[in-house]
Amino acid sequence: MNVTTQQLNTKPSIQYRTSSVEKIAAACAGAVVTMLFVNPMDLVKTRLQENVSLPHNEGRYLGTIDGLVKIIQNEGPLALWRGLSPGLLMAIPSTSIYYVGYDHLKARFEGTSMDKYSPLWIGGTARAMTAVVVSPMELFRTRLQSSEGMGGFADAWSGVTRMVRQHGVLTLWRGLLPTMLRDVPFSAIYWMMYEELKRQFLSDDAHLSRLHQFQFSFFAGASSGTVAAVITTPFDVVKTRRQISSNKERHIMRLMQSIWTQEGIPGLFRGVIPRVIKVSIASGIMISSYEVGKHFFAHRAKPDVSRRD
Repeated sequence: MNVTTQQLNTKPSIQYRTSSVEKIAAACAGAVVTMLFVNPMDLVKTRLQENVSLPHNEGRYLGTIDGLVKIIQNEGPLALWRGLSPGLLMAIPSTSIYYVGYDHLKARFEGTSMDKYSPLWIGGTARAMTAVVVSPMELFRTRLQSSEGMGGFADAWSGVTRMVRQHGVLTLWRGLLPTMLRDVPFSAIYWMMYEELKRQFLSDDAHLSRLHQFQFSFFAGASSGTVAAVITTPFDVVKTRRQISSNKERHIMRLMQSIWTQEGIPGLFRGVIPRVIKVSIASGIMISSYEVGKHFFAHRAKPDVSRRD
């Protein structure tokens, strides 16, 4: 019995001793799988938040299902994956910076007085760094998914280049501040809740199979992502409105006040259902793929270490 306990206690440190390259590979794999699954919901969310009259006599989307049906009817099923290419170009570097950066910072402060609440500020810091890097790609992807992008890549690219000519290259970071206001608190809430769920449900000497690791990570990630997504939706609406507009961007608070005045509280939470569906699934798939990927690389790299004692 003592031998079994000792073996269990030594396994976690062996399992998760993965290199940064292996963590990046796990994050990239998770990003690809996640984008393939959630792109349709992201497209519908953008169209709902855009709040404009649509071509082809579509009027306005009445909701998530109505949006999906109208897009398929008028643009074809493949239109649901519009923006996938720039989405992948954005997701691969962003997830690598975000997840590997979070792991690196968290490891540095583990066991210190700042450890307990470190997910709050480390998650926010990692997300802020990521947002600055990928903001231009996210702007282009948002415009490609909007009504402007219905004509395809060329129309969206034309809109972006016109915007740059009129307002300068820094306009590629349009929406960065609302993106920060959306993503930094999102990440703080997400990681704090995720780490707390791990503390509550997993003991320090827990030795999970890949299947159980995937199941727990998916549940914890999806739950944390759902809560964080609902809270931060108003800033997601503001970000979308800013990025699809070619006009000189307005002050965030004035834009929020305008939405509040014209559309009320529902306007600030426009697209919340597809956003929550997208984010919960994406959070579950991404974190579980990342955790299982680290688990795989750790066992593959050190198959005999656990037997030495």
